[in-house]
Amino acid sequence: MSSSPRHLEVIYCDDIREEVGHKFSYMGVYVGELTVPAAPVLLSKLCIAVRAVTDLDDPFELLEVRVVKIKGEDQTDLISTGHLPLPTDMLERNKDATRIVAQMTFMLSPFQIDEETTIQVKAITEREELRGMILRIRIVPPTASQTTH
Repeated sequence: MSSSPRHLEVIYCDDIREEVGHKFSYMGVYVGELTVPAAPVLLSKLCIAVRAVTDLDDPFELLEVRVVKIKGEDQTDLISTGHLPLPTDMLERNKDATRIVAQMTFMLSPFQIDEETTIQVKAITEREELRGMILRIRIVPPTASQTTH
């Protein structure tokens, strides 16, 4: 575990809406787990909000964000931003800032679930790999009592 104050904040949800005043609303937020009754199943979309955060005196020199699917030891990139440009002029305009935040949203649409798996967001920087919260996708068939009501 790194002692670096750098970190990733990740929200997995059904939809992200931009509101008036540059606010965002997250609809149907998943907290660690997404369950479906059977597979395969096709979700209309899965949205991911990501914030890569670092201290002002420790700016990212390199930043690439990846959404990966993990099954056992295997990892597959679902999305990769490639190397992101880092706007240094933003630092000059925000003199009261104490942190630098790179914020982005991803939409996997449609999103097919074929089996139980795990999704994770990773950020590769010039010196470390930051890992965000995982989303475990599980197949949980309904019980007999749930199907009779």
